[in-house]
Amino acid sequence: MRACIVYFSQTGNTRKVAESMQESLAAAAGFCAIYRLEEADPAALSRYDLIGLGTPALYLREPLNVRWFLESFPRQSGGAPRPFFLFVTHGGTPGDVFSRIGRLARGRGLAAVGCFRCLGVDTFPPYADRSPLIAAGHPDAADLERARRFAASMVEAAAAFRSGDPGVRMPGSFLSRLASGLFNGRALRLLERHGVLPHKRVDPGRCTRCGLCVQACPQGIIRLAGLPSIADRGCIYCYHCHRTCPQQAILCDWTPLRILSGHYFRKWLAASSRRREP
Repeated sequence: MRACIVYFSQTGNTRKVAESMQESLAAAAGFCAIYRLEEADPAALSRYDLIGLGTPALYLREPLNVRWFLESFPRQSGGAPRPFFLFVTHGGTPGDVFSRIGRLARGRGLAAVGCFRCLGVDTFPPYADRSPLIAAGHPDAADLERARRFAASMVEAAAAFRSGDPGVRMPGSFLSRLASGLFNGRALRLLERHGVLPHKRVDPGRCTRCGLCVQACPQGIIRLAGLPSIADRGCIYCYHCHRTCPQQAILCDWTPLRILSGHYFRKWLAASSRRREP
């Protein structure tokens, strides 16, 4: 069986899970390729018998670039659907990632035979100064061992599917669909326009023109023409450029989002509790 894994990872959480799965799946299936999403050719994936897709949860749903990748996957015509599995890393909740990707995959002729989730430390900028960080230390050794066992089981799951097994139903609920619907591409653009999500500004006094933001951008929408120029079109609102700049030259004001998310209230509550302690 020829298998492959495609993954999107920014901070390395999903990459660690993908590499653990690839090692196990290669041993079980005989062959397993692995691709970063940014480098994968959707049309070339049709030569594989089993496809794994890995993604972090972002805004309670799949990142926009993961969705665009699946939408560009050639629709499978004729014959049985091709088996695939999905794995998701998340800081708090995976939101509606599973059911959203499951529905999209069915439309491209892919059938889900398994799904896997595990915690991944959340370093999204407005929450990065929490102590402890959400899901700190994950994925850990136990998470990666679970990932290896899951990947090995996907060979049998794919064979069972070809023998008539219906596959799996992706988890999700009305509430998760409702919540994730608040953060579609249009909504994210509006949130930035109204300042809830911050505009990205480059500080010319701090920027050294090193180009690391260009390399870090998963969408390739940053150009270095003097100061970095960040295009609006194609942005997935991950703010990876902001959090990876070594000079902190990409400025973002997270105050409105921190107010709305209760960040300052939680800090006040924690400080009040400490003051009341004998």
